[in-house]
Amino acid sequence: MTNVLKNLPPLYIHPILWFFIIIALLTGTFTEIFIIFTLVFIHELGHYVAARSYQWRIRRVSLWVFGGVMETDEHGSRPIKQELIVTLAGPLQHIWIFFLLQLCSAYSLLPSSLLTVATQYNATIFLFNLLPIWPLDGGKLLMLFYASFLPFRRAHAATVLTSTCLLVISVAAMFLYYPFTLSTLLLVSFILWENRLEWKRRYYIFMRFLLKRHVLDNHAKKVRPIVVRPDHSLMYVFGRFRRNCYHQILIKDEGSPSGMPIGEKECLHTYFRLKQSQMTVGELTAFRH
Repeated sequence: MTNVLKNLPPLYIHPILWFFIIIALLTGTFTEIFIIFTLVFIHELGHYVAARSYQWRIRRVSLWVFGGVMETDEHGSRPIKQELIVTLAGPLQHIWIFFLLQLCSAYSLLPSSLLTVATQYNATIFLFNLLPIWPLDGGKLLMLFYASFLPFRRAHAATVLTSTCLLVISVAAMFLYYPFTLSTLLLVSFILWENRLEWKRRYYIFMRFLLKRHVLDNHAKKVRPIVVRPDHSLMYVFGRFRRNCYHQILIKDEGSPSGMPIGEKECLHTYFRLKQSQMTVGELTAFRH
């Protein structure tokens, strides 16, 4: 029993969820809240188990009335394939839950009214989480899609901008075709706030991405050259860094690359260790000699 508890994720329940639980008890809707809570917990448990299998460091799993989030700093520093599996591990839980509910319905193991509500909530959470809107799982998949062909910095910015645009379009469509409830308003407000925070933190997230590349060994097998001019800054070079790649920096002098390539580790070491944040690659080449 102790080993089982040790393997469970550190769980944090947001105070607003306790408030909704109390309201549910007073209004007789506790069953619905319990079903949502259980589905969200299983969803986040899927993320957690997949992340633990790759030895990710996880701070906690937070739950609140509109969903949950597995809090970790590993996003952006792990291979895209790993992140894809961890991201999909949450929504995939709803598939076996669907078949389990169908089995319960076929053998009348639970009241039909309860199974109907559970099936509806299960489908809603599954489809909602796959919307390409940050910070939903679909938004994280969108980020991985952009990161597969764009530098990290541009991929992150494109994700937040695309997410915000799609959210605004979705809200406009809901105003036109569906009744706008208080819970919908709170949910939209929360997602807009998360996108705003993500945009404000974009420089910090980019610097964290660089720092992890500096501290951790880059085991990427794909070597991708970056051709720059001598007057380009180190930050310009970093802005072209991609995930799943190791970069060799080639200096373009008078129309063609010249000299020995500079490894990305050397650039990162110069920026973080030597504190040469304004140095150009041309100056770095002179400095190394």
